Amino acid sequence: MRLYAGTTQGVFKVNPDNGIVTRLGPLDTSVEAVAVQGDTILSAITPDYGMPMRAPLHPSHGRGVMRSTDSGRHWAPCGGLLDGAQVTALAWGAGGFIAGTDPASILHSYDLGATWAEGTPLSGLAGASRWDYPLPPHTAHVMTIVPHPTRSMIQYAGIEVGGVVMSSDGGCNWHEIGATNPSASVHPDIHGLAICPGAPNVMYAATPDGIYVSETAGAMWASRSNTLDPLYCRAVAAHQTDPDMAITVATWGASGFFGREAHRTGARVMRTVDRGLTWTQVQGVPEHVQPTPALVADPLVTGRFFLPLFSGELYVSTDDGATWELLVEGIPTILRLIAA
Repeated sequence: MRLYAGTTQGVFKVNPDNGIVTRLGPLDTSVEAVAVQGDTILSAITPDYGMPMRAPLHPSHGRGVMRSTDSGRHWAPCGGLLDGAQVTALAWGAGGFIAGTDPASILHSYDLGATWAEGTPLSGLAGASRWDYPLPPHTAHVMTIVPHPTRSMIQYAGIEVGGVVMSSDGGCNWHEIGATNPSASVHPDIHGLAICPGAPNVMYAATPDGIYVSETAGAMWASRSNTLDPLYCRAVAAHQTDPDMAITVATWGASGFFGREAHRTGARVMRTVDRGLTWTQVQGVPEHVQPTPALVADPLVTGRFFLPLFSGELYVSTDDGATWELLVEGIPTILRLIAA
């Protein structure tokens, strides 16, 4: 397993055991999302993506996805439906790559990113007319794509702002979940999704109004934010085997994520061991953490987690997220992190 960080200066590969960092490219471009399968790496690029975040929302040039089929030595743009698209999420699942965009749509590729197709458009979903992003031009986008850990054809995606959608056929067709029952709905502004591999019916959603937990594979949700302070949550990671344990990064509002200095807004890394009923602050990270949109559970080592920061540091925990230590520093601004 290696860690792949999308940064404001391309993709970096990190050895999680010794902290050795390798720059892969593509050079001199911000990478908003990363997906890896074997020697193939996809990186979603957006020019001028950094501080403040998501500026510009709809750049007129330089968008799309770059692909490497030789582990990052050489890169070429993905064409077709991704040509010029603003891709905001990438994942590998169900034997193919999946890409989410702004405005919100989801495409899939079964030939390692060479060609892409779109299934049922998200715009045709019953609730899509209500999706809205608070900043101009107010288009909702796909914030995250999370494959089911044991059922390969099932995929979940979080829409900012729209809620959770699910596919049962490998990402071709999607439907909304967790939104039909007002008393058991998830907050529609999804910043992060996490599934416990050892108990995949248990899901965590990070939202501006705290953490929501589902024990029904996303069908019904409950707010679990007691003692969670602050409430504005970005990334979330679930424990590999214990569904009661999860970690989130919370800040004091959107301004803390849009590039304001950490000491003015700050963020905390919070942990639960009782499925979100209570939360406590972890030890070993800076007092004023710069908010991050990424938090990774090691898929191979139970109890190991990775926390990247906008400021270019990467922290590791080997005790279920209770305490942390610095693994790497000096990386450019980290925008995404995945394990592959």
